[in-house]
Amino acid sequence: MSRSTERSAGYSVQLWVRLRAPIWHVGASWAALGGALAGGLLARGNLLHPEQDGALPRVAILLLTWLLADPLLGTLWELGATPQGIWVQLWRPVHTPEGVPLILMPYTRPGSSAWWIAEWLGRQLAWWRADFWPQSGESFITVCSLLLAALTVGAILGSTVLVLVCGVIVLAWLTALWQKGKVPRSSLRMTIAGAWAQFGIPWMIGCAAAGSGQTHWLAVALGACLTISYVGLLRCPASQLIVLAGQLGVLILVIGVRHLLATTVIAVLLAAQLGLLLAKGPSTDSTEAPYAEIHPFIVSVIVIAAFGVGFS
Repeated sequence: MSRSTERSAGYSVQLWVRLRAPIWHVGASWAALGGALAGGLLARGNLLHPEQDGALPRVAILLLTWLLADPLLGTLWELGATPQGIWVQLWRPVHTPEGVPLILMPYTRPGSSAWWIAEWLGRQLAWWRADFWPQSGESFITVCSLLLAALTVGAILGSTVLVLVCGVIVLAWLTALWQKGKVPRSSLRMTIAGAWAQFGIPWMIGCAAAGSGQTHWLAVALGACLTISYVGLLRCPASQLIVLAGQLGVLILVIGVRHLLATTVIAVLLAAQLGLLLAKGPSTDSTEAPYAEIHPFIVSVIVIAAFGVGFS
């Protein structure tokens, strides 16, 4: 907060909530919901009653899963792994002239090892105060708070979820490291990392939080197929073939569980997407929301397939 807007009394912390994309767009929230449905969260009785070996009602688990996968991890990814993210800023070299060493011990002789360490710490502190903190201090505090909150919610939902949360953090850190090496954001590894952080791992979080003990392999396979489709959506320009290929894998899995109604509806949705994609043609504008018209169809495929697998 700038000095001109400081108040002598009032609240110390402010939280802002912003809808980043339309609710019907494919993303981490639908991935977490789909993973929980595919993991059988709704197939075991009343949502308001906890599991026999658990303390939380299933509706609370569902809400915590959504909170973790989208607002917490999603914001953490945006603030950490984007080109202007905190971790990218921290990876940049420090260009600060030699300043006053940070004296930690008295009578440290100039030129000694302790002196060089104190001089390095002094340059880092000068960079932090003059360059990093004025520009990115609030975002840095937000990232640290989100890390603590995400790890806490992950621990509440179970050890498997906590490991998956750590996986998203590692992917964000690797993405920042790759951007330091000037890797284009359109490269395949950046796209795959983004797809798993924004869809694949949130799906696995939903599966793990469903509370069914060992996650059914069909739910994991379903999430992998949908993650492939999400890779196609993240490509610039978006890839029609990848988007449809992942959903074709979903259709095959639903056929395997012999859910006739889900199979029929997904086949119709795939045909409708194919018609829209053929009518629109290849995407050439990387600034446009990739194939925004088909997002509701993909969301429908996610929900229907998750119900088909979860109740099989």
